[in-house]
Amino acid sequence: MIKKVAIISAVFPPYKGGIGNVAQNHARLLSERGCEVVVFTPDYGRTTPSPSLVKEGNVILLKPVIKYGNAAYVPQLCNHLKDFDTVILEYPFFGGMKAVYKAKKKYGFKLIVFYHMDTIPSGPKGLVFAYAKKFFLPRIIKIADIVLASSEDYAKHSDLGKYWLHDDLKFKVLPIGVDVSKFNPSPADSEGRAEIEQFRKNLNIKPDEKIILFVGGLDKAHYFKGVEYLIKAISLIVEERERSATPIKGRRPWSGPWVSFKVIIVGPGELQRQYRELAENLNVKDRVMFTGGIKDEALIKLYKMAYVTVLPSIDQSEAFGIVLVESMACATPVIASDLPGVRSVFEDSVTGFVSSVRDEKDIAAKLSSILDDPDKRNQMSDACVQLVAQKYNWDKIGDILEQMTKSKCQMKSKI
Repeated sequence: MIKKVAIISAVFPPYKGGIGNVAQNHARLLSERGCEVVVFTPDYGRTTPSPSLVKEGNVILLKPVIKYGNAAYVPQLCNHLKDFDTVILEYPFFGGMKAVYKAKKKYGFKLIVFYHMDTIPSGPKGLVFAYAKKFFLPRIIKIADIVLASSEDYAKHSDLGKYWLHDDLKFKVLPIGVDVSKFNPSPADSEGRAEIEQFRKNLNIKPDEKIILFVGGLDKAHYFKGVEYLIKAISLIVEERERSATPIKGRRPWSGPWVSFKVIIVGPGELQRQYRELAENLNVKDRVMFTGGIKDEALIKLYKMAYVTVLPSIDQSEAFGIVLVESMACATPVIASDLPGVRSVFEDSVTGFVSSVRDEKDIAAKLSSILDDPDKRNQMSDACVQLVAQKYNWDKIGDILEQMTKSKCQMKSKI
């Protein structure tokens, strides 16, 4: 018998963001394994999913009664879930969680909650976040059959932590994967290398310039990406290395090798303007390139060209960092903040470096460690590919997710 699975997500591609991408992959993996999958997501009136997906009923756009940012009140969702065997809620979804809760109580389907991230209260939205955390989170966790997190590190240190029970079968870790058929190391053949080099030339990147890469949303919803700390770190590196060979009172001259580099910041959003202004004010605008949003084909080339990828996130709104896995799959080491979940994606000093949160000096130091030590960087590169193969293969993850939709509800939660 074919399993009918509904996936509920506040966002969905082509909107750029981790939750939507995970929802898309969950849908793909279960469809490939014979499930009948329908994705429910709000219609915000902006970029919409592929028309063919909508037309064929694989994605249903819900008209919000009220919408704000990436939140939408969609009470009609409850009735849509009547005939499903399993519902996967990509948490958080403000405005959708109540409908899922009501539908679960009404129709009794298996409910799997994938806890993606905390929401950090601030401003008017903070009141909504606080209300949801206090009233809806405990209720949705209690009624769920399975609760998933991308890492136990994040689960224990997040708002989910007070409910997470290590020895309870209800709570499980399911990593976020990467498509290794697309994200993989640079091609060894001459034709593939020539294509990458031509792409470099098209971007006006010099052959000897090492690329420091950032990938992430630059809109207000992704305020937590910490791009400003990366730009400040670049300013510190340039300042240190452009010192005169003659010592200046109170400062040590730079005595290490000079390394030419360029920072490429990938991602769309209204915050790009203030980041550009910061780069200009710190006199590093010639070293920082903003690409805006780009297609996966170009992104993969950038990962392969990059010397290191940096994710300088500032709070627990960043729970995982799929860009770290994508980068490592392309054999590019990473530097990321010492945040629960994020720090457990990779191995510190093996596939990259953990940096202190909101600390441009530490980011600069970790960048210098990689830029100035090509042998260490190459060792990390090899380790990256091995780690992804072992831990982040979507096919393995898909098999586990499918079993969760099939298994009987035998969870004995102590909540």
